[in-house]
Amino acid sequence: MKACPGSCNNAWRLAEAQLTTDGTPHDIPVTWGQPVHCPRCTNRAHHQLGELPELIVAIGLEAVYGTAPKNTGTIGRVHIPAWPGQASRLLTDHIVGGLTELEDDIRDLRGLRRRPGRGTEAKTSLGAVQFLTAHLEWALTQHPAAGEIHDRLSANPAAQITGWHRAAQRFTRRDTRLEHHRVPCPRCDMLTLD
Repeated sequence: MKACPGSCNNAWRLAEAQLTTDGTPHDIPVTWGQPVHCPRCTNRAHHQLGELPELIVAIGLEAVYGTAPKNTGTIGRVHIPAWPGQASRLLTDHIVGGLTELEDDIRDLRGLRRRPGRGTEAKTSLGAVQFLTAHLEWALTQHPAAGEIHDRLSANPAAQITGWHRAAQRFTRRDTRLEHHRVPCPRCDMLTLD
């Protein structure tokens, strides 16, 4: 039995590294994979993959209806896109390209026929998500990268799905993990980053 390569074991892996480096003992339990990923990581991959089509649409809508970029001042100024919707287009290309690349990879590894031409980008992304959903169990257990530790550079299918999902959520301002940073100032009630 192997430890799940997902984020559920980040604290355990860090503690194990400290144990190896300086002998610091720990009592952090490991989450075992069943067979590779734990049920929580497997369920998260299924859920996040299912949300990607709607998030891709939301990314496109953000380009049209989102918050206008700051055009005055220099403090805190972020890079202004070269053309309206550039950031949206780049993120959409990244996610849809990643989905189709993973689909093609699984098709090659499993000896399946080539990906059919689907026409529009929406049909392509939806078709890729449907294919990946149907083959996700295989991808999370049999894919050559299935056992890689989840990080930004991992080719692990679950890590890739999580990365695309996280990027889409942050771009569309749906990342609930950031909500705990929105604490009002006790004196003026303005939101701070504390």
